[in-house]
Amino acid sequence: MTRSALCAVGAVAAATIGSPQVFARNSRKSDSRDETDSFQVFDCHLHCPAENGEKWQWYKVTNSFEDFVSYLDKTGVQRGIINSQRSFGTKPEEFISGNREVARYVEKYKGRFIGACVVNPLYIEESLKEIEYCHNQLDFVWVGELCNYMVPYLYSIREFEMLVEQVVKLNMVLALHTEQGELEYVAQKFPQATIAFAHFGDDHEYDDIFRRIDTVAKNPNFYLDTSGYGHDRVGVLEYAVMTIGPNRILFGSDFSINDPSTVIARIRNSFLTMEQKQKILSGNLLELLKKVQNT
Repeated sequence: MTRSALCAVGAVAAATIGSPQVFARNSRKSDSRDETDSFQVFDCHLHCPAENGEKWQWYKVTNSFEDFVSYLDKTGVQRGIINSQRSFGTKPEEFISGNREVARYVEKYKGRFIGACVVNPLYIEESLKEIEYCHNQLDFVWVGELCNYMVPYLYSIREFEMLVEQVVKLNMVLALHTEQGELEYVAQKFPQATIAFAHFGDDHEYDDIFRRIDTVAKNPNFYLDTSGYGHDRVGVLEYAVMTIGPNRILFGSDFSINDPSTVIARIRNSFLTMEQKQKILSGNLLELLKKVQNT
């Protein structure tokens, strides 16, 4: 899709959501920062530094978990779902150690963070056991974000299918990084799974961003988080709310790679109602967690 075609689609979306006059009225209603400042921000997409020093930043600045928490405090993120950079190691001993680090952080900051389990389906036996352990012993309800480009592996392999079956059996949420072709494959192959797809866009942002949103919209089990590509494009968030609905968009920042402040600002400044903003900042994630947590 060319940029001109993209603009045309955006124009149709704007016309469908409402006229410029309606947008202006919504904007005036949303001018009070006091109200949005009072909303809790619950981030579903956080990568914390590992105890061994590994961290996911182009230039390393948050060198410890304490630095990580301090930066979240500055940006206004009160709660989050965390995984450890160490968990993205290839071998079982690495991802298991990373998941145990996460469990220690969850315990230390009780009530603030929820743990996410990261595994490698190429070691499927160990991965299935680890998912079950994290669920039954550590009370994790989130698997991922799984990033198949890091190991790498394909989402079409039988081992990944077995992993998804385990996630579904345990009533957990699967968080995935996908390119558009992968997203479409996963959506068609695993409609029964509860999946939080990361990022509005992918590496082919102009071509795929609306297709990604449209694909997620088709299945009520699928969610889209606001991290990474595309959230900063004015109108994309509004298109997602119009297409997917206001209840299946989750606040995600991809920190410590990206700054949560940029996502918060786009949501606060968006042409959405206060209720829609509150749902995206935390309400939708809280409702999703109610569906998968034992309590």
